[in-house]
Amino acid sequence: MASQDANLKTYTGGCHCGAVRYSIEADLSGQPKASKCNCSICLKTNRLSLTVDRANFKLLSPASLDEVPSYQFSTRQQHHKFCDKCGIHCFLMGSYVYEGKTYHNFSVNAVTLDPDQGFDLREFKVTYWDGKAENWAAGQMEKPAAGGCY
Repeated sequence: MASQDANLKTYTGGCHCGAVRYSIEADLSGQPKASKCNCSICLKTNRLSLTVDRANFKLLSPASLDEVPSYQFSTRQQHHKFCDKCGIHCFLMGSYVYEGKTYHNFSVNAVTLDPDQGFDLREFKVTYWDGKAENWAAGQMEKPAAGGCY
């Protein structure tokens, strides 16, 4: 893993059955930031997005990202990586264009982090996106947009 930040610690996570396993280096002290979206896939998978520097992510199993199935829809720019045995969505990677600029993103589904690693998901500072209306210009909100959930 790539970071030199002293506040970063290694955390593990994965799917329910254990076929997909990963580790991340992140600072989950205090009140870590995460987000939720009200688009159909995030809502139906109850995704809690924790943005991670791609260099601080390590796939432990299977051997290659190519072996982790990917669900794509709409613009097909986002790869929702999931376990094909138990169905759990573990992480997301991709790119998107906003106001003419291309951004690359990588996040883990925070609920797939292993428990008892010294953080409490209830303490995460959660902000909300209005992906259902593709209202990215509104930015992150303090409460879920219409059709979203806490």
